[in-house]
Parts: sequence; structure tokens; C-alpha cells
Amino acid sequence: MGTVISKRVRAIVLERSGGQCERCFSAGPLELHHRKFRSRGGKHTVENLVALCGWGNHTGCHGLAHTDGDGGWSVHSWDDPRHIPVRDDRGSLFYLLPDGRKEQIHDPKF
Repeated sequence: MGTVISKRVRAIVLERSGGQCERCFSAGPLELHHRKFRSRGGKHTVENLVALCGWGNHTGCHGLAHTDGDGGWSVHSWDDPRHIPVRDDRGSLFYLLPDGRKEQIHDPKF
């Protein structure tokens, strides 16, 4: 796994976000966050990366993703982010797909 996120993956994630935090919908500034942390084997893939507001794992939704883990914004080392849905602050639940789309879930078990 390389140490740099490819321009292609970065562009897909930022396009998916529409210039807004994918959790709270603020206008940023945005940073890319690994749902499965790199230290846990997380990769630079579209479904493992999200654009979140905040800075350096400490503030905004980026900081929250590192501290509360709720809503699928961070996943365990044994989880595959492709199979863990994300819940935004509006309550929408969706999977992040490799092509940059979001697949909304309407299943009451989640």
C-alpha cells in the first residue's frame, strides 16, 4: 500500500462529497479520513475514505470519527469498510461504493 492517496481516488471521494462534509454537511475545510485506519490495515480506497470537516484527527467530524466511532465513520481492524454502512447527521444510512456512489439503505434492522 502506497503512502499517498492517488489523484483518481481523491477526486472521486471529493466529488462524492460535493464539497461538503459527508457527515454534517458543513462546507469545510475538508480532510480525507480513513474509516479503517491505516494503522489497522486500511487502504486508500474510495469506500474506505470519506471527506470530513476538521483538522488533523482532532477537530470537527474528523476528530469525532477518531473518538466516538459511531455511525460507521471508523471501523474495527477486523471489519471490511465495504460492508459497514455510514450514518450521516440527517439519519441517512448508506454504503459507500467503489465507483463513488452512495447506496442508501432502507432496512429497519440498521
